[in-house]
Amino acid sequence: MATNKQQVWRVVDLLLWTKDYLRSKGSEAPQIEAEWLLRAVLHCSRLEIYLRHEQPLTPAELAQFKELLLKRVAGQPIQYVLGSAEFMDLTLEVSPAVLIPRPETEILVERLLEKMTQMPRCSFRILDIGTGSGCIALALARHCQHCEILAIDVSQPALTVARRNAQHLGLDGQVVFQQLDILKELPSTPPLFDIIISNPPYVSGERIERLPEIVRRYEPAVALFPGDDDLLFYRRIRDIAPQLLVPGGWIALEIGGTYQVKAVTELFASDQFLPVEVFQDYGGESRVIFTGLTQ
Repeated sequence: MATNKQQVWRVVDLLLWTKDYLRSKGSEAPQIEAEWLLRAVLHCSRLEIYLRHEQPLTPAELAQFKELLLKRVAGQPIQYVLGSAEFMDLTLEVSPAVLIPRPETEILVERLLEKMTQMPRCSFRILDIGTGSGCIALALARHCQHCEILAIDVSQPALTVARRNAQHLGLDGQVVFQQLDILKELPSTPPLFDIIISNPPYVSGERIERLPEIVRRYEPAVALFPGDDDLLFYRRIRDIAPQLLVPGGWIALEIGGTYQVKAVTELFASDQFLPVEVFQDYGGESRVIFTGLTQ
Protein backbone atom coordinates (compact mmCIF):
# COMPACT_ATOMS: atom_id res chain seq x y z
CA MET A 1 0.00 0.00 0.00
CA ALA A 2 1.79 3.09 -1.24
CA THR A 3 1.12 6.29 0.65
CA ASN A 4 3.39 8.78 -1.12
CA LYS A 5 2.40 12.40 -1.45
CA GLN A 6 1.57 12.15 -5.15
CA GLN A 7 -1.15 9.52 -4.77
CA VAL A 8 -4.59 10.46 -3.52
CA TRP A 9 -6.52 7.65 -1.86
CA ARG A 10 -10.26 8.09 -1.86
CA VAL A 11 -12.50 6.02 0.38
CA VAL A 12 -13.63 3.93 -2.59
CA ASP A 13 -10.04 3.32 -3.72
CA LEU A 14 -8.91 2.19 -0.29
CA LEU A 15 -11.96 0.02 0.22
CA LEU A 16 -11.47 -1.85 -3.06
CA TRP A 17 -7.70 -2.21 -2.65
CA THR A 18 -7.97 -3.41 0.95
CA LYS A 19 -10.67 -5.96 0.15
CA ASP A 20 -8.47 -7.55 -2.53
CA TYR A 21 -5.39 -7.39 -0.33
CA LEU A 22 -7.09 -9.03 2.65
CA ARG A 23 -8.51 -11.74 0.40
CA SER A 24 -4.99 -12.47 -0.88
CA LYS A 25 -3.87 -12.83 2.74
CA GLY A 26 -6.55 -15.40 3.52
CA SER A 27 -9.27 -13.32 5.14
CA GLU A 28 -12.62 -15.10 5.12
CA ALA A 29 -14.52 -11.81 5.21
CA PRO A 30 -12.33 -9.27 3.35
CA GLN A 31 -15.15 -6.84 2.49
CA ILE A 32 -16.40 -6.67 6.07
CA GLU A 33 -12.91 -6.32 7.51
CA ALA A 34 -12.02 -3.57 5.05
CA GLU A 35 -15.16 -1.70 6.08
CA TRP A 36 -14.41 -2.16 9.79
CA LEU A 37 -10.89 -0.79 9.40
CA LEU A 38 -12.12 2.23 7.47
CA ARG A 39 -14.89 2.87 9.96
CA ALA A 40 -12.37 2.81 12.80
CA VAL A 41 -10.18 5.41 11.09
CA LEU A 42 -12.97 7.66 9.83
CA HIS A 43 -15.20 7.24 12.91
CA CYS A 44 -18.27 6.67 10.81
CA SER A 45 -21.02 4.15 10.18
CA ARG A 46 -21.08 1.57 7.40
CA LEU A 47 -23.60 3.65 5.49
CA GLU A 48 -21.42 6.74 5.75
CA ILE A 49 -18.51 4.90 4.14
CA TYR A 50 -20.57 4.51 0.99
CA LEU A 51 -21.95 8.03 1.15
CA ARG A 52 -18.38 9.34 1.36
CA HIS A 53 -16.94 7.23 -1.48
CA GLU A 54 -15.21 10.14 -3.19
CA GLN A 55 -13.71 11.61 -0.03
CA PRO A 56 -9.89 11.56 0.02
CA LEU A 57 -8.14 10.40 3.17
CA THR A 58 -5.66 12.67 4.88
CA PRO A 59 -2.05 11.55 5.35
CA ALA A 60 -2.75 11.03 9.08
CA GLU A 61 -5.78 8.86 8.31
CA LEU A 62 -3.78 6.83 5.80
CA ALA A 63 -0.99 6.31 8.30
CA GLN A 64 -3.44 5.12 10.94
CA PHE A 65 -5.16 2.84 8.46
CA LYS A 66 -1.85 1.31 7.39
CA GLU A 67 -0.92 0.64 11.02
CA LEU A 68 -4.18 -1.20 11.66
CA LEU A 69 -3.97 -3.13 8.40
CA LEU A 70 -0.44 -4.36 9.13
CA LYS A 71 -1.58 -5.69 12.51
CA ARG A 72 -4.42 -7.56 10.85
CA VAL A 73 -2.31 -9.15 8.12
CA ALA A 74 0.24 -10.13 10.76
CA GLY A 75 -2.47 -12.42 12.10
CA GLN A 76 -4.19 -10.53 14.90
CA PRO A 77 -7.97 -11.00 15.06
CA ILE A 78 -9.73 -7.97 13.62
CA GLN A 79 -11.51 -7.37 16.95
CA TYR A 80 -8.19 -7.07 18.80
CA VAL A 81 -6.83 -4.80 16.07
CA LEU A 82 -9.83 -2.49 16.46
CA GLY A 83 -10.09 -2.94 20.22
CA SER A 84 -13.82 -3.62 20.07
CA ALA A 85 -16.41 -6.25 19.20
CA GLU A 86 -20.16 -6.33 18.74
CA PHE A 87 -22.32 -8.49 21.00
CA MET A 88 -26.07 -8.35 20.61
CA ASP A 89 -26.72 -4.59 20.54
CA LEU A 90 -23.59 -3.68 22.50
CA THR A 91 -20.19 -2.44 21.38
CA LEU A 92 -17.63 -3.82 23.82
CA GLU A 93 -13.95 -3.19 24.38
CA VAL A 94 -11.89 -6.33 23.81
CA SER A 95 -8.21 -7.12 24.15
CA PRO A 96 -6.10 -10.29 24.27
CA ALA A 97 -7.06 -10.45 27.97
CA VAL A 98 -10.59 -11.53 27.03
CA LEU A 99 -12.27 -13.98 24.71
CA ILE A 100 -13.81 -12.37 21.64
CA PRO A 101 -17.63 -12.57 22.06
CA ARG A 102 -19.25 -15.03 19.63
CA PRO A 103 -22.70 -15.09 18.01
CA GLU A 104 -23.22 -18.51 19.63
CA THR A 105 -23.06 -16.88 23.04
CA GLU A 106 -25.77 -14.45 21.97
CA ILE A 107 -28.05 -17.49 21.74
CA LEU A 108 -27.29 -18.30 25.38
CA VAL A 109 -28.39 -14.81 26.44
CA GLU A 110 -31.41 -14.67 24.14
CA ARG A 111 -32.74 -18.02 25.33
CA LEU A 112 -32.28 -17.02 28.95
CA LEU A 113 -34.13 -13.75 28.43
CA GLU A 114 -37.00 -15.72 26.91
CA LYS A 115 -36.97 -18.11 29.87
CA MET A 116 -37.02 -15.21 32.33
CA THR A 117 -40.31 -13.98 30.87
CA GLN A 118 -41.83 -17.34 31.86
CA MET A 119 -40.60 -17.21 35.45
CA PRO A 120 -43.02 -16.12 38.18
CA ARG A 121 -40.93 -13.16 39.31
CA CYS A 122 -39.95 -9.76 37.97
CA SER A 123 -36.46 -9.34 39.48
CA PHE A 124 -33.50 -11.70 39.37
CA ARG A 125 -30.14 -12.24 41.06
CA ILE A 126 -27.77 -13.71 38.50
CA LEU A 127 -24.29 -15.22 38.80
CA ASP A 128 -22.17 -15.02 35.63
CA ILE A 129 -19.25 -17.43 35.91
CA GLY A 130 -16.21 -16.56 33.75
CA THR A 131 -17.43 -13.17 32.62
CA GLY A 132 -14.45 -12.23 30.42
CA SER A 133 -15.34 -9.01 28.61
CA GLY A 134 -18.60 -8.91 30.57
CA CYS A 135 -20.61 -9.56 27.42
CA ILE A 136 -23.16 -11.92 29.00
CA ALA A 137 -23.68 -9.94 32.18
CA LEU A 138 -23.91 -6.59 30.40
CA ALA A 139 -26.31 -7.85 27.73
CA LEU A 140 -28.56 -9.26 30.45
CA ALA A 141 -28.38 -6.01 32.39
CA ARG A 142 -29.21 -3.97 29.27
CA HIS A 143 -32.30 -6.07 28.53
CA CYS A 144 -33.49 -6.70 32.08
CA GLN A 145 -33.50 -3.62 34.26
CA HIS A 146 -34.52 -5.62 37.31
CA CYS A 147 -31.46 -7.90 37.22
CA GLU A 148 -28.79 -7.76 39.90
CA ILE A 149 -25.71 -9.49 38.53
CA LEU A 150 -22.48 -10.74 40.10
CA ALA A 151 -19.93 -11.37 37.34
CA ILE A 152 -16.84 -13.32 38.37
CA ASP A 153 -13.60 -14.25 36.65
CA VAL A 154 -10.26 -15.66 37.70
CA SER A 155 -8.44 -13.13 35.51
CA GLN A 156 -7.87 -9.63 36.87
CA PRO A 157 -6.93 -8.23 33.42
CA ALA A 158 -10.23 -9.55 32.06
CA LEU A 159 -12.14 -7.91 34.90
CA THR A 160 -10.41 -4.61 34.17
CA VAL A 161 -11.80 -4.76 30.61
CA ALA A 162 -15.23 -5.82 31.85
CA ARG A 163 -15.43 -2.96 34.35
CA ARG A 164 -14.53 -0.45 31.64
CA ASN A 165 -17.28 -1.89 29.45
CA ALA A 166 -19.80 -1.57 32.26
CA GLN A 167 -18.81 2.03 32.91
CA HIS A 168 -18.95 2.93 29.23
CA LEU A 169 -22.44 1.44 28.93
CA GLY A 170 -23.67 3.00 32.16
CA LEU A 171 -24.35 -0.43 33.66
CA ASP A 172 -21.74 -0.47 36.43
CA GLY A 173 -24.45 0.11 39.03
CA GLN A 174 -26.26 -3.04 37.97
CA VAL A 175 -23.33 -5.44 37.55
CA VAL A 176 -20.75 -6.13 40.26
CA PHE A 177 -17.44 -7.68 39.20
CA GLN A 178 -15.33 -9.87 41.44
CA GLN A 179 -12.09 -11.79 40.99
CA LEU A 180 -12.73 -15.36 42.07
CA ASP A 181 -11.57 -18.85 41.08
CA ILE A 182 -14.84 -20.78 40.98
CA LEU A 183 -12.94 -24.09 40.98
CA LYS A 184 -11.54 -23.30 44.44
CA GLU A 185 -13.99 -20.93 46.14
CA LEU A 186 -17.56 -19.68 46.14
CA PRO A 187 -19.05 -16.19 46.06
CA SER A 188 -20.10 -15.00 49.47
CA THR A 189 -23.88 -15.02 49.60
CA PRO A 190 -26.76 -14.59 50.93
CA PRO A 191 -29.02 -13.89 49.30
CA LEU A 192 -29.02 -16.85 46.93
CA PHE A 193 -29.08 -16.52 43.15
CA ASP A 194 -32.05 -17.12 40.90
CA ILE A 195 -29.88 -17.97 37.89
CA ILE A 196 -26.37 -19.23 37.17
CA ILE A 197 -25.14 -18.55 33.64
CA SER A 198 -21.77 -19.41 32.14
CA ASN A 199 -19.79 -19.87 28.96
CA PRO A 200 -16.98 -21.82 30.63
CA PRO A 201 -13.73 -23.18 29.16
CA TYR A 202 -14.57 -26.43 27.37
CA VAL A 203 -11.94 -27.10 24.66
CA SER A 204 -9.75 -30.07 25.54
CA GLY A 205 -7.65 -32.82 24.03
CA GLU A 206 -7.50 -33.15 20.26
CA ARG A 207 -10.10 -30.42 19.82
CA ILE A 208 -7.49 -27.84 20.77
CA GLU A 209 -5.64 -28.57 17.53
CA ARG A 210 -8.88 -28.22 15.56
CA LEU A 211 -9.27 -24.61 16.62
CA PRO A 212 -8.18 -22.02 14.07
CA GLU A 213 -4.60 -20.94 14.62
CA ILE A 214 -5.74 -17.35 15.10
CA VAL A 215 -7.77 -18.46 18.13
CA ARG A 216 -5.05 -20.63 19.66
CA ARG A 217 -2.41 -17.97 19.12
CA TYR A 218 -4.17 -14.84 20.31
CA GLU A 219 -7.14 -15.57 22.55
CA PRO A 220 -6.61 -16.23 26.28
CA ALA A 221 -5.96 -19.88 27.09
CA VAL A 222 -7.57 -19.55 30.52
CA ALA A 223 -10.91 -18.77 28.82
CA LEU A 224 -10.68 -21.65 26.36
CA PHE A 225 -8.92 -24.64 27.89
CA PRO A 226 -9.97 -26.38 31.13
CA GLY A 227 -7.10 -28.86 30.99
CA ASP A 228 -7.52 -32.54 30.26
CA ASP A 229 -11.14 -32.67 31.48
CA ASP A 230 -13.54 -30.83 29.16
CA LEU A 231 -16.33 -31.33 31.72
CA LEU A 232 -14.40 -29.78 34.61
CA PHE A 233 -16.43 -26.57 34.88
CA TYR A 234 -19.78 -28.24 34.18
CA ARG A 235 -19.13 -30.72 36.98
CA ARG A 236 -18.15 -27.92 39.33
CA ILE A 237 -21.27 -25.89 38.50
CA ARG A 238 -23.41 -28.98 39.11
CA ASP A 239 -21.79 -29.51 42.50
CA ILE A 240 -22.09 -25.92 43.73
CA ALA A 241 -25.50 -25.05 42.28
CA PRO A 242 -27.47 -26.40 45.28
CA GLN A 243 -25.46 -24.10 47.58
CA LEU A 244 -25.89 -21.00 45.41
CA LEU A 245 -29.35 -21.23 43.85
CA VAL A 246 -32.78 -20.71 45.31
CA PRO A 247 -35.09 -23.75 45.04
CA GLY A 248 -36.29 -23.82 41.44
CA GLY A 249 -33.36 -21.64 40.34
CA TRP A 250 -32.07 -22.00 36.78
CA ILE A 251 -28.74 -22.91 35.17
CA ALA A 252 -27.93 -21.73 31.62
CA LEU A 253 -24.72 -22.98 30.03
CA GLU A 254 -22.95 -22.80 26.69
CA ILE A 255 -21.37 -26.09 25.60
CA GLY A 256 -18.80 -27.00 22.98
CA GLY A 257 -21.26 -28.52 20.55
CA THR A 258 -23.32 -31.62 19.88
CA TYR A 259 -20.41 -33.85 20.91
CA GLN A 260 -20.79 -32.67 24.53
CA VAL A 261 -24.57 -32.91 24.88
CA LYS A 262 -24.76 -36.46 26.18
CA ALA A 263 -21.96 -36.06 28.71
CA VAL A 264 -23.19 -32.71 30.08
CA THR A 265 -26.79 -33.93 30.20
CA GLU A 266 -25.74 -36.99 32.20
CA LEU A 267 -24.01 -34.76 34.74
CA PHE A 268 -27.39 -33.24 35.63
CA ALA A 269 -29.34 -36.50 35.46
CA SER A 270 -30.63 -36.68 39.02
CA ASP A 271 -33.79 -35.91 40.96
CA GLN A 272 -32.09 -32.76 42.21
CA PHE A 273 -32.20 -31.17 38.74
CA LEU A 274 -34.89 -30.48 36.16
CA PRO A 275 -34.72 -32.25 32.78
CA VAL A 276 -32.11 -30.66 30.52
CA GLU A 277 -33.30 -28.52 27.60
CA VAL A 278 -30.98 -28.23 24.59
CA PHE A 279 -30.88 -25.39 22.05
CA GLN A 280 -29.00 -25.28 18.75
CA ASP A 281 -26.86 -22.53 17.28
CA TYR A 282 -27.14 -21.07 13.77
CA GLY A 283 -25.09 -23.93 12.34
CA GLY A 284 -27.27 -26.65 13.81
CA GLU A 285 -24.84 -27.55 16.61
CA SER A 286 -26.22 -28.13 20.09
CA ARG A 287 -24.84 -25.09 21.88
CA VAL A 288 -26.92 -24.13 24.94
CA ILE A 289 -28.39 -26.19 27.74
CA PHE A 290 -30.84 -25.22 30.47
CA THR A 291 -31.59 -27.05 33.66
CA GLY A 292 -32.38 -26.03 37.20
CA LEU A 293 -32.97 -27.14 40.75
CA THR A 294 -36.18 -28.88 41.55
CA GLN A 295 -38.42 -27.09 44.03
